[in-house]
Amino acid sequence: MTAYRHLPAAAGAPTLLALHGRGGREDDLLGLGEALGGVGILAPRGPEPQPPGYAWFLNRGIGIPVLESFEQRIAELAEWLGATAAELGLGTPLTAVGFSNGGMMAGAMAATHPELVGDVALLSSVYPLPDEITSAGGLRGRRVLAIGGENDPFLPVSIALEGVAVYRAAGADLSATLRPGGHGIGQEEIDALREWLAAG
Repeated sequence: MTAYRHLPAAAGAPTLLALHGRGGREDDLLGLGEALGGVGILAPRGPEPQPPGYAWFLNRGIGIPVLESFEQRIAELAEWLGATAAELGLGTPLTAVGFSNGGMMAGAMAATHPELVGDVALLSSVYPLPDEITSAGGLRGRRVLAIGGENDPFLPVSIALEGVAVYRAAGADLSATLRPGGHGIGQEEIDALREWLAAG
């Protein structure tokens, strides 16, 4: 994982680990920095080519990762994040914000590497994590924000509800919001993120 973007935080503001969605790039979530009032952004590029961009791991279907790929990429991201945070002087655990495929990776990082990733915001991405991931125990007591659209073709409400149940069963303090619309990040997400970060 060599390609990434880092926007330093304004004085007193946190730095967020920002993980793009499938087919995205490291630039995709940089706008959150300004939208959220000067938070820092650390945004790596996913390792799996997925035209027109990249993904974090291989999938067998909507929200169903290839477990071997998922576990391998989690280990790689953890190694990169530990080294890069130290190099940049960022304290860990970082709060992570993930969109779609990136949200699933953010949740998995919190579950398996709580020393690196703490609270997690899941934007159109409250997919159910595999038992092999949640059983690591890192989600216990973590704040998790889940927000998504009621007409999302890539995250149907039935799958989102299953994901909410999985996170809560793993001990996460999860707040979930269903908004009108589909798969994306809009003003509702920005407002919810701002309020959630302020309450942290």
